[in-house]
Amino acid sequence: MLSTYLGYSIVNRDIPAALDRVAAQPATKREIDYYNANIGKVKTVDDFMGDYRLYNYAVQAYGLDDVGYAKAFIKKVLESDLSDDNSFANRMSDQRYKDFAAAFNFGGNGTADVQSEAQEDELIGLYKHSFADEETSAKTEADYWNANIGKVKNVSGLLNDSRMRDFMLKATDIDPTYVSKDFLKSVLTSDPNDPNSVANQSGIAGFKTLAGLFDFKADGTLSGDTAQTADQASKLVEAYHLTVPSYVTETAAKYNKAYYESKIGSITTVSQLTGDPRLFAYIKSAFNMPATLSATSAESVFKSNLDDPKSVANILGLASAVKKFNFNQGGTLPSGTPAQSDEQIKLTSKDYLANYSSSHDLDVTNAANNFINRTTSGIKTIDDFFLSNKDDKSPLNDKQPELYEVALRAYGIELDTITKSDLRKVLTSDPYDPKSYVNSLKDDRLVKLAKAFNFDSDGKITTPLEALSQNQISKYASDYKKQKTVLLTGAQLTAAKKTVQDDTDYFKETMSKVKTASDFLADKKLVSFVLTAEGLDPKTYEKDKDFLKKAFAADPDDAKSILNKPENAKIKDIVVSFNFDTKGNLTRDTSGVAQSEIGLKQLNATFLRQTLENQEGETSDGVRLALYFERKASGVTSMFDLMGDKALFQVITTTFNLPSGISNMDVDKQAEALKQFIDIKDLQNPKKVDSLLKRFTAMYDQQNGTANSPSLSILTGGGAVGINADTLLSIAQLRSR
Repeated sequence: MLSTYLGYSIVNRDIPAALDRVAAQPATKREIDYYNANIGKVKTVDDFMGDYRLYNYAVQAYGLDDVGYAKAFIKKVLESDLSDDNSFANRMSDQRYKDFAAAFNFGGNGTADVQSEAQEDELIGLYKHSFADEETSAKTEADYWNANIGKVKNVSGLLNDSRMRDFMLKATDIDPTYVSKDFLKSVLTSDPNDPNSVANQSGIAGFKTLAGLFDFKADGTLSGDTAQTADQASKLVEAYHLTVPSYVTETAAKYNKAYYESKIGSITTVSQLTGDPRLFAYIKSAFNMPATLSATSAESVFKSNLDDPKSVANILGLASAVKKFNFNQGGTLPSGTPAQSDEQIKLTSKDYLANYSSSHDLDVTNAANNFINRTTSGIKTIDDFFLSNKDDKSPLNDKQPELYEVALRAYGIELDTITKSDLRKVLTSDPYDPKSYVNSLKDDRLVKLAKAFNFDSDGKITTPLEALSQNQISKYASDYKKQKTVLLTGAQLTAAKKTVQDDTDYFKETMSKVKTASDFLADKKLVSFVLTAEGLDPKTYEKDKDFLKKAFAADPDDAKSILNKPENAKIKDIVVSFNFDTKGNLTRDTSGVAQSEIGLKQLNATFLRQTLENQEGETSDGVRLALYFERKASGVTSMFDLMGDKALFQVITTTFNLPSGISNMDVDKQAEALKQFIDIKDLQNPKKVDSLLKRFTAMYDQQNGTANSPSLSILTGGGAVGINADTLLSIAQLRSR
């Protein structure tokens, strides 16, 4: 019979070849093929556990077949949220349970949600920013008009410039969609003073205004040197800023201020003030009057007797506004007294500039809050999303923009450019599938809109697609912590834990915003975090900055790709852990429902390795233990990791011939005692692990009478090997003093 060490060495010298032999075995191949063909059909943890072959394959892969019968227990493991330190799997001392849970998407990783936090943040941010974009756009178009109107030589030259044509029509509140060039030409060449002209006969105020803002002859040529005088151009630009943006922009506010200050001196009665919509809107904003206050009610306010506490002004809290004007209770002015003094005008304009945007800002905030409240409380289907505010449970949001209106605005899509039916098709289309409906529309705005929500093809909410699954993020966080705190104690450990927590918080928060491989690779902190978690030195990859780019662009299924070189095995694990395609874009092809691609690959690899170890164990349990220890050693970061894994602990106790009674000692005393025999940091050194396993195999053979072990006398100096429990306890007590 072969010695345990020789049996172990034969297998370990070429693990890939040994795994290939196992994979080629008919029975093994059948189980792998069945698993790969059917795991994609699993939608729930009950589906998975209800298929004996799938379930048995998985528990065998993680060496949990001895507890596989306890399905209620295993279900709790699978449903554990690994991002929660207090979840069931995380409370288990045996790392196998955490690894098993991480291989699937049944825990916190698989929660269906109409939007993730990152998706919601993006949409709300874009919605709020869309209003600032309106002002920027208005300024851009106005600048274009001012730069080009002086170059116009005839009416055709003006109308052939689509931007200028749209500008003047929108400025006068006319939809460019329904106006032909020929008709517009006839308007612009009309005589605004002729009641029978095309402009005046149109019956549309905007066309009448346009006719008066240009100097074209009837044949379309210029009446003077330019198509517009400076005053005409200024009026048209002002009209654009006042009409096109959906709210009062900063530029519009300045125009309103100039208008107010130019007009207020001519006002002699309250009815004149409230009868001018622009002046009335100005003072309402300046003095924070109710938006619903009518001109008639405002007249009553200004005619109030301020000494009467029951007057309209006092009841509405507007007495201070009345005092900013000089009207008497009849709504007129004393002889020789202006409506406002220069100082009153100055203070009114100051108040206006301070308050004009407050109503709009509140409207935007309320719309955003309503969107958040509704999408985070009960949206389960696309029908829920399209449910009107008027039909939901709250009566307080009936006047708020509908959810789909907020979403469309956020991505720059005008309401009248898409029907609800088409919008439904967009939102239930897979934006990550190049052949999907939304991608066939060739409109990047619609693709981004579809990516902002998580509806499946049936209109039900599904799990958000992110660069890394939550389980994978939790795994990287756990591995990073181990790498950064291994072997540290005292103040060093405390400081390291604080740094690790800060790094982990950054990793989790920032990864949720990563949408491409380029996003990830551009963030050195993220890259360093993942490399460190995988046991790689980030500095090594800083030397060749293009290597990681090439790795993420490589095909993991191509045997000739750089990912499949033996030295790049860990880089391959990193690449396939992300939900990116070879172009670096997010894809659902790797995410799976029950299991991601990385989870599937790792489980298959683990199954093969576990099967190899089990088969070797049929001949020699010592070989099985040695192979297992060699596989797990580098992941051990504390003495408690060793003590929590029966197989690892057995290797150590066998190697140093420790008595079985050691297991009955207090765990802290056990740890102290074991430190006399093994240094945890040695397990990170392959050569020292190999030396330890040589001793283990020799001791195993001696204890089990497997074979004569001439190496044993060399390793132990030829003397008796062993230590009793009392001696161990004494050592531990000495160490603890």
